[in-house]
This record gives sequence, C-alpha cells and structure tokens, in this order.
Amino acid sequence: MKFGSCARHKRDMSQAGANLTDQPSGTSRAPRNDRRRGRTRNALIGAGQRLFAARSIDGVTIDDITVAADVAKGSFYNYFDGKESLGEAIVELVQGDCEHEIYAANIDVADPAARIARAMGAMVRYAGIHPERYRAMINLTRRRAEIAAPINRGLRHDIEAGLGCGSFHAISVEAGMLAVFAMISSAIDHLRTGGSDAQGVIREMGFMLLRSLGVVDGAALEAATAAAAEFGQPVQSSSPSAS
Repeated sequence: MKFGSCARHKRDMSQAGANLTDQPSGTSRAPRNDRRRGRTRNALIGAGQRLFAARSIDGVTIDDITVAADVAKGSFYNYFDGKESLGEAIVELVQGDCEHEIYAANIDVADPAARIARAMGAMVRYAGIHPERYRAMINLTRRRAEIAAPINRGLRHDIEAGLGCGSFHAISVEAGMLAVFAMISSAIDHLRTGGSDAQGVIREMGFMLLRSLGVVDGAALEAATAAAAEFGQPVQSSSPSAS
C-alpha cells in the first residue's frame, strides 16, 4: 500500500470539499430564494391586512399596497394576480386561524350550547389579539354568502345537533346561524369601539345568544359564564390599531 498516494488522495478530496464549499450548489441557493420570496409575500399580505382593515377593497390600489409593503410594483405580480387575489389569500389565512381557534376551544366539548358560547368567546379573543387581521377579513367578506361558506360547516353542525337533542328549539338552522353571526359581530364591534369588559360582554351577549336559540335560562347562563371566564381575560393586541 502506498501511503503517500493515500495522503495525496486525501489532500485532493479535501481540496475538492473546499471547492464545493466555496461554490454553493443550486440546492443551497434555493432555500435562500424561498426565504426571500416568503418575506416578500408576507410583506404584501401584512400591508394588505392593514389597508383592507381600514378601507374597502375598492378603496385600495396596487400602488397603496406596494408602497406600504416597501415592494416594487412589478414584483407584486410575481405573487398575486391583483388585489382581489391578495384579498383571497388574506381571507384564507384569517379563516384558517379562526377555524383553528374554534376547533381548539371545542376539542373536548360535546354540548351544543357550550360549543356555541365557547366559539363566541374564542372569536372575541382572536379579534382582540389580531384586530387588523380580523377587520380585514370582515371587510373582504362583507358581501359573501356566509351561511354557505365552508368555514361555517361546524357551526351548522352544532345548530343541527342542538335542535336534534332539544337544547335549541323554535328556530331554523339558517336563522340560528344568522343569530350567531350577528351576536359575535356585535360583541366584537362593541369592544373594538370602546368597550373594555370582554368577560362581561361574552357572558351577557353569550347568554342572549343562547336564549335566542331556545336554550333555557339556567343552561344558557352556565354556558355563557364558563365561556366568559375562559376567553374574556384581557389580551395583548398584536397590532397598534384596533381598526
């Protein structure tokens, strides 16, 4: 065995390794490009959230979005076809958040009345933590048929379950869903425009919501009070603006 040859081979391989390190392959560049694209896309979504929270989609231009995101206007179209597709991405993001919050709140809860009260509490808390994000979703979905939206399948199931077990009565599924939308929206709007007692709002409006669904007084108060205790604690907003 020629040890000199082995040593020379080792030196050659070391040099080859150094050359590979000095000249990154395409696979090492790709993650950096992906991260850069991700940052740009997130900047556009963040700017869109802030603008759509304050104005309707008709009142926002592509220039407004790219200036707020500090992104070149031409780059916008590498990520979105227009402000409508940006709005759809924001709605998808926020609705996904809301679905997760409601699912987590009700993961081990079977009683339909408790599930409705806890869903209300979870949404009030989410809107308090992410006011701009929530407001942008509301502005972007204002003219949509909310009852038929996929995000509301769980709510429909809970209303149907409540009617089926006799906890809810004297109301249709559609009317029950509209009552839930209206009461949650009213609770969040009240807190957004100056109300400060989230616990009291969840308890009182949750009680009224459950009574409107036909839940008896005692059960409605118990479910609303429990939801208020869990979801009505003060929260730290992720945004300086509550609009």
